[in-house]
Amino acid sequence: MNSVLCEQEKPVKGRILSILILVIAIAFLFYTEEPLLSRLIFLLLSLGVFGYSVSYKINRDFNNQKLFSLFGFPIFETKLDLEYPDYISIFTTSFSLDNEWGAVSAIGTKERHSKIVIRFFSGNKNFTLYKTEKYGKAYKKANELSELLGVEIYDRSKE
Repeated sequence: MNSVLCEQEKPVKGRILSILILVIAIAFLFYTEEPLLSRLIFLLLSLGVFGYSVSYKINRDFNNQKLFSLFGFPIFETKLDLEYPDYISIFTTSFSLDNEWGAVSAIGTKERHSKIVIRFFSGNKNFTLYKTEKYGKAYKKANELSELLGVEIYDRSKE
């Protein structure tokens, strides 16, 4: 194994909104009299919002990338500058989001989620690499990263 891919999960509200926009685009395609080109462009844009994802690719040589993908196929990548970790930590944390702006506030202004998080720690610096709701996925990903980089794992999720 030469690399580990850590795909970032979309927030629930992001998934709901992208599905809603996709359904509207499909309905717009079949039930309006607008020019076909504008209906197809709207459908393609909504498919892009629906299928968009971000991933971190951690390589054995630590030449890491941030990948922007469409339905799992990378379309753009940038260099991900990270310090080599002293250790990897898995722990449970709670995230709170305020949605006081735009269309998202119609779904709710406060959002609270409990997640299992994998972080790289280098000295007093850290980088959140992966968030999920499933402990098994986080533990497997942390073990892959530990094996790839030869770094110790501290599992604080059960404490």
